[in-house]
Amino acid sequence: MKTATYILAVATFIVAPSLSATQSAIVLGIQPSAGELSPEVQLAMARGDELSGRLRYDAAVREYARAADVARREGHLASGTMWKLATTHYNNGNLVGAAAALDQLTAEAALVGDLGVEALALYYAAWLDGKAGRGSEMAARVARLEGLLRSAYIPVALRERLSGWLRDSREVAAR
Repeated sequence: MKTATYILAVATFIVAPSLSATQSAIVLGIQPSAGELSPEVQLAMARGDELSGRLRYDAAVREYARAADVARREGHLASGTMWKLATTHYNNGNLVGAAAALDQLTAEAALVGDLGVEALALYYAAWLDGKAGRGSEMAARVARLEGLLRSAYIPVALRERLSGWLRDSREVAAR
């Protein structure tokens, strides 16, 4: 039963926004930054994946946090590792912990000027807040995201995708 719950949780988190046929080729989630996956980071990620696969989420979170620390120490934005950390918190039922991991990634992405990662982390953190019933936190993140989406420097395809997801979410909420 736990395995079925795990699979459902992963599928729900990764496919949270509804996708049209034209969007289906778009990779969801947050991808690793350039150079992030050094051998040491990959080793910690593999340990985290193994632990997560055995539903030992607390231990997996520690491994993913270690991987993110290594990536930062090596001078990289820990986008992929923080995504795995957030996903693992989510799979463990810790929506607030998942949103906090994405908040940290949002702040780190802002510091290095990665608007794409910043916007995606904000969107997913807002989505998690909505799932956790934290309406005021969700609204604050959505407002910040909408401001970011007005930037001329955010990639057009990402702006359109996130704007569409926000629009779709509003339409569902209005029903």
